[in-house]
Amino acid sequence: MSLQASLSDFNLSEIIYLLVHFQKTGVITVKAGKNYGEIYFDKGRAVHAAYGDIKGSEAVYGLCLESSGEVKYNPGAKSPEETIKEGADALLQEGDRRRLEMAEILKTLPPFETVLVRTAQAPEESAVTIRRSDWTILALVNGKRDIRSIIEESKLGVLEVVKTISWFLSKNLVVDPHEVERTLNAKVDFVNLMLEEFGVKGTGIGPWMELTKGTLAGADKNGHLGRHIEFTDFTVKVKDGTKSDISKDEVVQVWDQIAEALHQKGIKEYGPMLAKHKYQSVQKLSKGG
Repeated sequence: MSLQASLSDFNLSEIIYLLVHFQKTGVITVKAGKNYGEIYFDKGRAVHAAYGDIKGSEAVYGLCLESSGEVKYNPGAKSPEETIKEGADALLQEGDRRRLEMAEILKTLPPFETVLVRTAQAPEESAVTIRRSDWTILALVNGKRDIRSIIEESKLGVLEVVKTISWFLSKNLVVDPHEVERTLNAKVDFVNLMLEEFGVKGTGIGPWMELTKGTLAGADKNGHLGRHIEFTDFTVKVKDGTKSDISKDEVVQVWDQIAEALHQKGIKEYGPMLAKHKYQSVQKLSKGG
């Protein structure tokens, strides 16, 4: 019996566990964007895997890091070769460890569609000793490639690349030139969701909008943020144009303060339980839930 699933609903480790547990023979195929891989099983034992140019257990670990795409299982297929020696427990434990590590690193990165640029602090190769793989990744950061393209072209594996890019960002060797603008848009979108939810989808939004304006005015002492914002009757909008006079920390501090002011007003207006429910609904919507 064949099986098909989405990686947004099941991670690959869960599917591997089922095939191992029920001692299945066949092949898993994974298609995630441009990436393709397969894992062969013989009576519940993973015997061969391929992921691009990578074979063996490393291919399994790479596939376990994919978080979107389609998985198909075709029973009965026989492996053309044997490249995996590790037992199922070791494969699953290491796959899960890397997946969790990946999840933590992704919290420090912008979206994969972000184009990064090198900064003036990026070192000359002759002036500093870093790993050869680091230079490979740094050379691909040219203001034209996005993070996804860097991962694909480096051929070093997604976990290795994102760890290195995260380190580059922390050392200010590379930057996201649109980080402030993206952060501001995300924070304003969150406040708009709060205005809609707590203002009963526009019918009672007036006092909530006034609180937003007042909190912004009080928190934005120098007016840096205010000059990039405009208000309508029902929403807050970010004006077009560069945001070079504000920092990410300033954006986060001020707009988190606004969100908290709206939340506290919600507790007073609706009570703790209903306010909590409304706030959780906003959080879910802001994450695309």
